[in-house]
Amino acid sequence: MRLWIVILFVSQFSFNGIAQVNTSAPFMEAVAEFNKSTAQNEPSGLLSKFEKIAQSNVNEWLPAYYLSILYARLSLKQKQNADVNADKAIYWANKSIAIQANDENYCALSMAKTAKMAVNPYLRWLSFEKSIYEPLAKAKKINAYNPRIYVLEASLKLNLPVLFGGGCEKSKPILIKARQLLSKQLPQPLLPTWGKQSLDEFRQSCPF
Repeated sequence: MRLWIVILFVSQFSFNGIAQVNTSAPFMEAVAEFNKSTAQNEPSGLLSKFEKIAQSNVNEWLPAYYLSILYARLSLKQKQNADVNADKAIYWANKSIAIQANDENYCALSMAKTAKMAVNPYLRWLSFEKSIYEPLAKAKKINAYNPRIYVLEASLKLNLPVLFGGGCEKSKPILIKARQLLSKQLPQPLLPTWGKQSLDEFRQSCPF
């Protein structure tokens, strides 16, 4: 019963968030396109679409949020401009947080910092570790039922050497929790819903 009360509260927060953002056709189309894309296969022009929307809606957190996620993915995918794109991801995440701090854009900031660290993990991990985990801790305080928190935590744990407490076995409880929360996630037309594709990719190297 307590869990359902929390879920209802979260869904109410989500609907309130939607009421405060642009529901124009271009924005809804861009979000639908984002939801169909993957980190490996993103339609060309998606970044420019969100940039135009963000520039026209400077008081709305969602366009900046999606830009942060896209730039973080781009940084992880294309190494030649990884630093520049990670900086853009951090910029847009912070901009989204400045407009309306919530669990989703704190996740975006953690992902952006991870992309910045991943440019040279051996040299940057120690200096970026705190700035990667702090946003996730803040997100968890706001909404501990957000599955994307655990998707990101599991990714970090999977990529951490076993010697330092990482690896598949340590990641499985987090992966299972992320899967359970994603299965309970209510469909939303504009708010973030990503995570399942990431879990499918993780399952290939770490069955859970």
